[in-house]
Parts: sequence; C-alpha cells; structure tokens
Amino acid sequence: MSAVSTTARATLERPAAPARSRMGLGRLLSINSMWFGQGAHWPPITFILVPATAVLIAGKSADLLIGNVSAAGNVFALIAPILAGWLSDRTSTRWGRRRPWIAAGTLVNLAGIALLAFSGSPLSFALAYMLVQLTFNLAGGAYAAVIPDVVPEQDRGRASGLLGMMNALGAVLGLAAVTGAAALFHGRTAIVVGYSAVAVILLVTTVITLVAVREPPAGARHESAQLNPRVSLVAGLAALAVAAWIAYLLIPAGRFTMAIALTGAAAAVLTVLIAIREPAITGFFAAFRSRDFFWTFATRALVMMGIATIQPWLGLYFKDVLGRPDWTTLAGLWGLTLLGGAIVPGVVGGHLSDRIHRRKPFVYIAGVVMGLVASVLLFGLLRNVALIFVLGFIFGIGYGLYVAVDWALACDVLPDRETSSGRDMGLWHIAFTLPPALAPALFAPILHIFNASGHVVLGLTTGDFLGFRLVFAGAVVWFVLGTFFVSRIRGVR
Repeated sequence: MSAVSTTARATLERPAAPARSRMGLGRLLSINSMWFGQGAHWPPITFILVPATAVLIAGKSADLLIGNVSAAGNVFALIAPILAGWLSDRTSTRWGRRRPWIAAGTLVNLAGIALLAFSGSPLSFALAYMLVQLTFNLAGGAYAAVIPDVVPEQDRGRASGLLGMMNALGAVLGLAAVTGAAALFHGRTAIVVGYSAVAVILLVTTVITLVAVREPPAGARHESAQLNPRVSLVAGLAALAVAAWIAYLLIPAGRFTMAIALTGAAAAVLTVLIAIREPAITGFFAAFRSRDFFWTFATRALVMMGIATIQPWLGLYFKDVLGRPDWTTLAGLWGLTLLGGAIVPGVVGGHLSDRIHRRKPFVYIAGVVMGLVASVLLFGLLRNVALIFVLGFIFGIGYGLYVAVDWALACDVLPDRETSSGRDMGLWHIAFTLPPALAPALFAPILHIFNASGHVVLGLTTGDFLGFRLVFAGAVVWFVLGTFFVSRIRGVR
C-alpha cells in the first residue's frame, strides 16, 4: 500500500464546502440510494448464497470452507477501503473525486458476482469471493466519504438514519429475492438466480447515486506522491504477508503449511516494525491519534465483530441443530425478520439523535439488546423456530438503533474533515470490514471441532453442538466490550 509524504498531504487544497442550507429528502434519498444496493449485496450472500455454495462444494466440511473463504476474501475488504479513500482524496477528474472509483469498483464487482455464481471448486469459489470483496470495497471506500463531503453538519444524523433505512430496505429486498429463489429453485439454479437478483439491484441503485452526487468538476490538487525505499519495502512485505495468509487458508494442509505460516508471520512482524518508524506511513494513520476517532473505531469494530460472529452460521444452525431441509429458506426469512425489526429504529433513531444532540445512548441500548439475544441463544441453544424468529426481530431493533447513529458518530469525530475525509473514512471503514475477516477465521475451527462428538478438547467434551454455544458466547463478549468502549468517546454525547 502506497503512502504520500506529509509535505504532499499538506499541499492539498480544501475541497468545496458543502452548502449550508438543509438538504431536501429527495436529494438525501438519492445520495443514499447506493446504500440500498449495498444492503442488498452482503446479507443474502452471507446468510444464504455462500453457505449454499459451500454445502454444494464441500458437504459436511462446509463450515471450514465458509471460514477459510471468508477470511481470505475479507483481507481485501480490509485493504480496499483504505486504498479507495486515499486514492479518491487525490483523484482529480471532471466527474469528481469519488464517483470514478464508485463506478469502476461496481462494474468489476458485477463480473465477480457472475464468477461466484458459477464457482464449482473451493479454489474458484475463493478467488471469485476475493474479487467481489476487493471491488465492492473499492467502491464502498470511496462512497464512505460522500456524506462528509456533501452533507451539511446539521443533516448528518438525518443522513445517517436514512443510510440505515436504505441499507435495511435493500437487505430486505435482497434477502426476499434470494429467499424466494431458494424456495422456488434448487441447487445451482437457485444460486445463479439469487446472485443475478443481487447484481441487478446493485447496478440500478449505484447508477442513481452516481447521478445524484454532485461533486466539483475538479478535485483537490496535490504534489505527486513520493515513495521512498522504506515505504516500498513495507508495501512488498505487506503483500507477502497477505499472500501467505491466503495461501495458508486455501492450500490443503501438507509439509509446506508450516513454512507458509512462518513466512507470513515474519513478513507481518517486519511490516509493523518498519512501518512504525516511517513518518510517511504513520502520518497516513494519523487519525488514530485522535482519542475520539480511536474509540469510535473500536466501538464499531466490536459491535460488527459480534454480528459477524453470529451471521455466517445461522443457516448451518437451522440445518444442523434443527435438522431442517429448508434451512436456506429459513436463514433468509430470519434475516428478513431481523431487518423488519431494524427499519423503524434505524429511521427514527437517526432523526431523534439530531433533535436531542446525542449519539451514545443509542449505541448503549443497541449493544445491550443484541448482547441479550446472543446470551439467550448461548444458554438456551433453542430449537423452537418461532422463538428464534422472535429473537431475530428483537436483535433487529438493537441493530437498527446502532446503524441509526453509526455513520453520524463517525462524521462527528473526523479529525480532518476538510482535507482527509476520504482517507479517514476509509480507515474507519476497516472497523466494518475487519470483523468479517477475523470472526469466520477464528470461529470456523471452533465450530467444527467442538460440534464433533467423542473428543475432549481443553477439558471440554465435544458434541451436542457445543461449537454453537462457544460461537454465541464469543458474540456476547464482543457486544459487551463494544457497548462499554463507546463511553470513552468524549467529543460526542
């Protein structure tokens, strides 16, 4: 990953300030339209399509395949928003700074979705998933900077609430379409129809946003970024660490597995040791020197970690614990139920946070609600479908309250909104993309090992779906920590 010198960053001209007048509802909805498409993108892929493809390819080892593919792909979800934010800050075209990256990323993402729909082996499945993650987040990293770029301060809470609403409504439509495909079709046909629905929704909504976002015809001017040898070395070592991580996840275990793991670990350690001594790199991550930005990042990362710990395994829960043959349909319906609980709190919460000038109480309530639902699943390991769906609706209420203020909270704590909003929102977006990379990698082996019967591991007798209990216990821990850390933010009430 390249980095620009401090001198080069200092020469950035201030972008045109957004209009101070209040934005109309139609304009805000159009700007947020792409959130509708992005909402329709990942929930059906995560809840239904990825598990269905994994079962089709790997059978009983589907949990491990889901974990490995998710962990490999989400490395790109971690890197791409940073690159997109940094590059879009420095892009100067007649179409603006952000829109070229949004358009290009979305177009290649659509090609990746087509490859994902027809993948038939673990390797092709993983490669297609990595391409989708990379390009989706290149577009998303640039799009993340649109609200602080064009939305006035007095409208941020309203924009954040509409963002949550559009994201939730998109997820409802995407899940409904893919759930319908799973109910009407079977096997590969259901997967292809499902991915096609996701692609169409994403394309239409992205076009609406590209038309609605009015960026200045010329972006910020800056000096050419100068890469010194140490920065180049860090970039090479980071690339080696990423390649080794992906190879370790995707190559079958053998005599080279340990060598790959050690190579990746050594490259990662050297990357960090050199990077912390290079001003051009530490300056790139300067936003984390802001206390409020750091704790906002930590809060979002932990809340998203709790969600990412539960979400990938709900389909397998219906399949294995409840023994339901229609598990893909149930997983989609549970996701719809969750979103049904999220929509009203998402809209009302954002508007209310603007009126009372407070953000943190919504995060407190959200963390408590989602943590309680995870606790019930942990201690009850429920088999009553109706009760599981009731809990899904309650979980959705907590989720809606959180997303209502999520984006507004981030915009409120940006340390340098005028010259580095794209870079800093890209950094903050890591808190959204890192948890889906870590959670499957961490919990897939736990789920697989502790669900299998007849073993004793760490003093625990495996079987009786102990793996699911441990997964839900992990989610509870993340929600508790995320709720606590929001109290550390001082600049926002």
